[in-house]
Amino acid sequence: MPKNTRNGNFRGRGGRNYGGDRFYDANAPKHDHDDRTDRSGGEWNDRNRNDRMTDVKRRVSFKPSNGGRGKGRITENHLRAHMNDDDEAMGGDMFDGGDLRVRMNNRNFDRQRRSGSPIPRGVPRGGGGGGGGGGNQRKKLLPNAPWYEVRIPYGNKYEKEFILRSIQQAITPQMFIPLYYKANESGAVFFVEDFQAADAIMRANRSIQTPDGRRMILVVRNNPPPTQVNEQLKMRMKQAMVKRYNPQTKGLDLQKFHADPDLSDIFCALFRPQIMLAAIDIIAEHIPEIEALNLNENKLYMLDHLKSMTTKMPHLKVLYMARNRIPYLHSLDSLKGLKLLELNLLENPLCKHFDDNTAYVSEVRKRFPKVIKLDDIVLPPPISFDVPEDDTKLPEAKASFLCDTSGADLVRQFLEQYFTIYDSDNRQPLLEAYHEHAMFSLTVNTTYQSNQQKLGAYISGSRNIKHKTDLDSRCRFLKQGRLQVVSHLSSLPPTKHDLTSFAVDLTLFTPHMLQLTVTGVFKERKGSVNMEQIRSFQRTLVIVPSNGGFCIRNEMMHVNSVTRAQENKAFKVAENGMPQQQAAPPAGPTVPAVVGVAATVPLVPDDNTKLQMIQALSVQTNMNAEWSKRCLEETNWDYPRAEFAFTELHKQNRIPPEAFRTN
Repeated sequence: MPKNTRNGNFRGRGGRNYGGDRFYDANAPKHDHDDRTDRSGGEWNDRNRNDRMTDVKRRVSFKPSNGGRGKGRITENHLRAHMNDDDEAMGGDMFDGGDLRVRMNNRNFDRQRRSGSPIPRGVPRGGGGGGGGGGNQRKKLLPNAPWYEVRIPYGNKYEKEFILRSIQQAITPQMFIPLYYKANESGAVFFVEDFQAADAIMRANRSIQTPDGRRMILVVRNNPPPTQVNEQLKMRMKQAMVKRYNPQTKGLDLQKFHADPDLSDIFCALFRPQIMLAAIDIIAEHIPEIEALNLNENKLYMLDHLKSMTTKMPHLKVLYMARNRIPYLHSLDSLKGLKLLELNLLENPLCKHFDDNTAYVSEVRKRFPKVIKLDDIVLPPPISFDVPEDDTKLPEAKASFLCDTSGADLVRQFLEQYFTIYDSDNRQPLLEAYHEHAMFSLTVNTTYQSNQQKLGAYISGSRNIKHKTDLDSRCRFLKQGRLQVVSHLSSLPPTKHDLTSFAVDLTLFTPHMLQLTVTGVFKERKGSVNMEQIRSFQRTLVIVPSNGGFCIRNEMMHVNSVTRAQENKAFKVAENGMPQQQAAPPAGPTVPAVVGVAATVPLVPDDNTKLQMIQALSVQTNMNAEWSKRCLEETNWDYPRAEFAFTELHKQNRIPPEAFRTN
């Protein structure tokens, strides 16, 4: 009986027995003892050591010092792995004149079966010749792969026509189209797109007899052709695009671009991001006016890198992307910036996710709301409330707004009288300016801590409903009735408003009610110029007729700190001693001069009114009648402006003593 061999051992033809860790002469005496290392102790057995000493001249041992285990052992698996490495270097297999490896595998399998030893995993059970490629297991091809690589080791020794013709005869009736055929010093390689063709070629492995008696090896893998974007590739792409562009329709047809005859010897697949980006750059540089683009049958998958199309193709309206590999509709989110009118997504995997065509159309229009033709089907016009962009034009900005120009005189007169009294030392006459059941509320911006310190005089009466959450506080800080309103206004610091900073918005004007909003700046009068604090304000007034005149029915007042721009413009006096007057808006209705904008037709009072104004200014300023009249004339009989001019010039000691009354 032959001695049982260890796993991986096999017997060669030369009469020598090749073990996993040694070889020895076939005529050497055999010993019944086991000369391997002791598993339990790792020491040589004394008896085994003596026996081995008698055979030292007749055997050469390559057994390592670790007892025959580890990377020092030479097993059949190592030999097979080494052979496989050589195969991989040549394309996954190699030519052989006979079936040596198959015969060796069969012999090893029979020996293992006869000896009763377990057959190692991974050792082929013999056979497997013919189209299966010997004992090698075929790698599985992916049915949805975009490209399949076919490598023929040593294919450079044969003519291209012979190789392709032989393969076609071997896989008939299946047809294939070889692309990018190239031969080099190690073999030949080409690529196919069809899975059925690639699978048939794989099955034809070793079934073709070559002129020198070998069997042709065909190694098929899921590999795309190599890509290298350089200037040469870009130039070839430009040349191919020239014949595909239609200047009349401003359309570029890149359908199945990689199969263009001018690119048959170079791989130019648009599903490769670097190639697609190069194509977009070429289009943006040479045909930025493009309106239609056909990308059908380019094996496109992920589209994130196409985001640059939204800026580099701003006029694109038609986009075809049918028969690609786009998996989901949200893959198109990178193209949402395109204003597409027509889109084609037929035969993409994303279409399988929608059973209802209505939902499909809805999802597409969420990304491209202007689409009117989808997958060659005309859609109903989209329901939209958007104003067409071409008809949208924002109105010109204006300092003030009057909904009815006929209310300009009324607003002017009312504000003149109101702020003249409000800026005086006595605000009690404002009782006549408020309705008997008037309501008033004050709010202060306390967002910043600095505002709380600067606006402390107003915070105590602030009715900010964001902070006053309970009903009792909200009612308590709402002033109701003219007495409460004027009493609260009188408790606020004395002020001086800059009339040139006023902006008035008259938003409602009817015979029974008008509503206006006044914004501007004022300063608190505290006796010293250095101590005067400048504030900004906004007051919204609801005014109703009362006793032949008008009174305030409701008012909301908001106080805030001024911005730097407001502070720089506030209370500026011209060199002639008169306050600066803002220019009128270029178009639209004008606001009376009292609110800071020059009126188109200034209101000139009659002689009786002028006399009353002179007397009032003389009493208030202590100037004599002559200088009071002069002040009013230079301010176009604008009493608040005259009062403001006097105050400013008096502070600067620019009014001569003779202007004042002696008694």
